[in-house]
Amino acid sequence: MIRPNGPSPRHPRGQLRSLEMPTLFCVERTKSVRNIRFGCIIFCALVVAFGCRVLSSDWNGTWKLNVPKSTFRDQAITVSISADGEYRYDDGVVSHPFRCDGEYRPMLDNRTQNCVKSSETTLDMTRVENGVKTNTYHWELSADGKIFTITGTTFRPSGPAITGQLVATRISGSNDFAGEWKATSTILPPPELTLRLDSRYLHISYPNRGQGVDVPLNGADATVHGPLAPEAVTYSLRLVGRREISIEKKRNGAPFNLGSLKLSDDGRVVTESWWTSDRLGDKSTFVYERE
Repeated sequence: MIRPNGPSPRHPRGQLRSLEMPTLFCVERTKSVRNIRFGCIIFCALVVAFGCRVLSSDWNGTWKLNVPKSTFRDQAITVSISADGEYRYDDGVVSHPFRCDGEYRPMLDNRTQNCVKSSETTLDMTRVENGVKTNTYHWELSADGKIFTITGTTFRPSGPAITGQLVATRISGSNDFAGEWKATSTILPPPELTLRLDSRYLHISYPNRGQGVDVPLNGADATVHGPLAPEAVTYSLRLVGRREISIEKKRNGAPFNLGSLKLSDDGRVVTESWWTSDRLGDKSTFVYERE
């Protein structure tokens, strides 16, 4: 049988073309709609998950400590004395090496310190900045060597001096001030807190303590810096919400302290809390009010 020339009457070429093109168009259009819908679903999920965690700009500012509203729990203190006579005081917040030889020695930021040990149970330190006395510290041991008392005074450019006292009991050691101590108060809490937020970091500073830390918002560790910064201590943070930040502190890579910063709804108060991982219900808090 000889087939006629031209396209098959059952499948005319023109008809085939007209059927194929709309079908392909519909398939591509369906894929595009699906992609758009999928993208919208992902975007909405991200907004729900992270939108509320964008930090409020109210974090920026300088904050003054309200001492009566603050509470303080136990504090571990370590004092060591090297073979060549260098002292080191470390309370997990401040780490300070010094020599007690009666000479004014440089610290940092135009500061110098003089330490005089008048007996086996007492020593006195005086700090000077740009030629002006800023702080004094009197250390004293009880007769049996089991009680360690520090009396600190801060001298301000205007207004009366501020005095605080720390009393600690010995946990270990028996020689001089060297050993581990447990204190139930803080000598001079940081009177000021400065916070500054940008797109990548939360900058935390305690100007009167001469230390600060620039913590990335991505959860990476950041080293505390400054003349009185504790050695090998890092901060990392996690955003809990627009007005709450969770902070983990590590020493030599090992967590030793957990805490948080909470901003009040009106943006006037920042509450700093911290605790050890084995004492979750026993928190210390510093309440700071916007200056």
